[in-house]
Amino acid sequence: NGEISGSELDEESKLAIEEERKILLKDCYWNDAEMNVEEGASGYESVDIIRDMAKHLSRGHYIDILNGPSAKSLFDHDDVEMSSEYKLTVTQRIRHCVLKYCTSVSKCVEAELIGVAALNLFMQPNYTGPSLHHGGVSRPGKEEETYEELKTINPHPLFTTQLKVSGGVEVKEDTAKEGDEHHEPPIDVSFHNAVLAELSVDGEWPCPVSKYPYFLLLARSILSTITIPNRPSWTQNIVHESDSKISVRKSRDGNFFESPQATFVAHSQQLFCVSIWCGRAVVAHCRLIQSDEPSMTLWKEAKCIFDKCVSLYCENVEQTSSKEQKILASKVMLEYGLAEHHFDIGKKGKPYFVKALALSDLDVEVTGSEGRRTKYQEKATAQMLVKAKPTNENTSSSGEEASEEKETVRKQEVKFNEDTILLEKVNYVEDSDNIHYELTIHQQTVLLALCLDVKNDNPMDGLTGEQMGAYLERLLQQHDDWMVYATGLLERAWLQSEGNHTRERALLQLQALADQHTNRLTLTQSTFQAAIEDSAPPSERLRNIHYIVYPPRWGALSDLAERYARIGIVTSAAEIYEEIELWDEVVECYRRAGKDKKAEEVVRKRLCETETPRMWAALGDITGDISNYEKSLELSDGKFSSAYVALGEHYMDKGDLAKAVEYYKTAVQIKPLSPQVWFRLGALSMRLLDWGTALQAFTEVVQQEPEEGDAWGNVAAIHMHNRNPAEAYPALNESLKLNRLNWRVWVSKLYTCMDLEKYDEAVQACLTLIDFKSKRNASEEIPHIEEKVARALVGNALKLYGTASSSGDAATLDSAKRTLIRLRELLTKLQETMKEAWVHEICAHFNGCVGRIGQAVDDLMKEYRALTSYKGWESDSSMIKKICRVISQILESHLEGEDEDALKKFRFLIKGVISKINAAHFNPERLPKVHLKHLEEMLAEIETKLE
Repeated sequence: NGEISGSELDEESKLAIEEERKILLKDCYWNDAEMNVEEGASGYESVDIIRDMAKHLSRGHYIDILNGPSAKSLFDHDDVEMSSEYKLTVTQRIRHCVLKYCTSVSKCVEAELIGVAALNLFMQPNYTGPSLHHGGVSRPGKEEETYEELKTINPHPLFTTQLKVSGGVEVKEDTAKEGDEHHEPPIDVSFHNAVLAELSVDGEWPCPVSKYPYFLLLARSILSTITIPNRPSWTQNIVHESDSKISVRKSRDGNFFESPQATFVAHSQQLFCVSIWCGRAVVAHCRLIQSDEPSMTLWKEAKCIFDKCVSLYCENVEQTSSKEQKILASKVMLEYGLAEHHFDIGKKGKPYFVKALALSDLDVEVTGSEGRRTKYQEKATAQMLVKAKPTNENTSSSGEEASEEKETVRKQEVKFNEDTILLEKVNYVEDSDNIHYELTIHQQTVLLALCLDVKNDNPMDGLTGEQMGAYLERLLQQHDDWMVYATGLLERAWLQSEGNHTRERALLQLQALADQHTNRLTLTQSTFQAAIEDSAPPSERLRNIHYIVYPPRWGALSDLAERYARIGIVTSAAEIYEEIELWDEVVECYRRAGKDKKAEEVVRKRLCETETPRMWAALGDITGDISNYEKSLELSDGKFSSAYVALGEHYMDKGDLAKAVEYYKTAVQIKPLSPQVWFRLGALSMRLLDWGTALQAFTEVVQQEPEEGDAWGNVAAIHMHNRNPAEAYPALNESLKLNRLNWRVWVSKLYTCMDLEKYDEAVQACLTLIDFKSKRNASEEIPHIEEKVARALVGNALKLYGTASSSGDAATLDSAKRTLIRLRELLTKLQETMKEAWVHEICAHFNGCVGRIGQAVDDLMKEYRALTSYKGWESDSSMIKKICRVISQILESHLEGEDEDALKKFRFLIKGVISKINAAHFNPERLPKVHLKHLEEMLAEIETKLE
């Protein structure tokens, strides 16, 4: 099958993999000593190319790699004829290039390093900073060349036509702040939207204000092809996946998948680090998508990759003595847990955080100790304390002098002003509690993960904040890494933004951290030294970004704006929301500021500068004009599902249900994991009597949201309409598990159980409905139990009892007896809540059949009284007939008995009935002579018996 074992690798391949491990296991960061190591020629051209690429990675020269000879050679393998024949997407074209280019292990490593460089080039401007441009801080005489270099690779010339590069037409320039001599280069709108369309997943659109998304597209396409060559990309929705087969949902544009050659698979599987870097790219892709729920399509891919990482790096690691192998396994577990956190899966990474802690040689204790938090506090009070100490013996306290590099990291912190009464850190009474042992950077990231777990696992109240604060105070005792320290400052600022004495410092801290994404001169970054010289280089910032939860640029600004809005600074919040194009929040902030028309003006102004699908949809929400949604679909190449949903809502409100269904169908085809849209589609299809579509829609809902009780009820209703009670029954049970108070579902279950001859459960449904009827408001119009249902229950229950009695099966007989007991309870409740004559008739029949003759006579008398209570019964032949039947049944019981007094009383009852009938008919010709004759005959029988 083309597999190659490690022992069969040639010397060139072994050297290539060794170079891969050197740079990628170090997260593309070499210290000065590693950077200055001089290596001679390896004797292999490809290995020397890999070494050169590794040096560029370690120095943060990612553009040089993407513009280098390896990248150019990679894209020379694009087959234009094949692309035009199959109309491949850019993702598929990059995959084709990788499959053709990687003819050896060393070529696979080159492609991998290109993918990693692209990922880092995306992460730098969007997560860590600094900006790729020196806008606002360029020194005189030092011209910026980055933009010219970027233009040659954003995108690569091969994809300019397909990605709609406009070449200067329809471009938008970022608004420069007044006084800025330089600012961000123009954004090509059509190109930007084309890339976002390629990165859209399940109909959800990526963040429109992200920088250079093309590099993420490049990284995802390359790394996924090498890591999981036999798995379709995110553009195809996987329905079912097993070891031998993958089923995908049919796409609107058809499904195309280029299978890899066996030799490619064999070579690519030799790479040691590609799996973990591919997993990082998937997580970055997930965080780029703006949706209420994380993409399950991406999660399936991420889980597949991280499971592969666990099997590759973590198997039997507990038994190994290698410290490096344990730390690597700990990092993998940490990243797997963070992936679960980002995708909101299960316990959000908790099990993996625990495993990462166990493998990190770190001992963590959460305890309490007395200490002082303010400058003028005399009496020490209880404070929460986190003690963290490496388990190995070579530990030292943090009292050593800080290096220059550490001091640079520490400059990110915003201190309390002199007037603040709070201390920068708690001063504990016990000296030992003020001593903190040095932790490695990895151990610090584990501490951050444990702090995150506290946040995920508990309600956000005061106690949770105290515990998180204790973790963060311990973490901030050290400042070894730029991004780890920044994350600690950010988390602390989030917590302190609610405090009266800490809010001001917290907001300044959030602003300072948000400013780090740009080199622009700002309030907290007001000099060239602060913006450039006092910040860490890109490679240093990026080395630990995947082990922490640090927000992207738009996330940091959103958090800052949210806190501004919370304290009433709504106009500033609106301006920040406007910058990151969160239009719903912009509208809300301007509304709170009393500027209702300002939101529409802002959106229209931005549309004049740059167009995005989300922005046109936002204008449609504000104005109600459906042409805006159509423009949104045009821009997104029909991939923006929210616009289809909005159009569906529009036509549903207008009453055009058929057209609404068409738009909803398209929306769920683009984004299948949309239970709310599926539900609307199912409800409208039921109203249009399209039962097949309705069943498919509600089935999708219950598969995606098993706890959606109303959807289960609708599935059952459709099966009942299709006369399929066996399928309706389990759906009804699921619905009632989730919502036992829905009387409509109980009615459905009653009739389904009658069809399936489940009489015990039918009786239970009747009892529940009677209980609802007595306790609920009359406006709910809960129906009474129908006569035909009660008659069928009594008749079939008695029949089952008779069959069980004759069969001699004790278990069946016991079951039948229990059914009769429940049925008697039901009939008693019916008599208490309903006064109709048929209720007493059924009760009399039931009691007579089970041998309760006295009770049967009482029931017949109740039926007689109910019948004679109807106005005008004396002249209604049908009522007279029923009364004669009841009198006959009562007489039969009396004649069999020996109670003479009862018989005499009954004689008077019959005479009274006869006299009332005669009195009601003035014309003797209209008398019901047959019924009167019957009554007189019964009277004669009584006289004979008495004699």
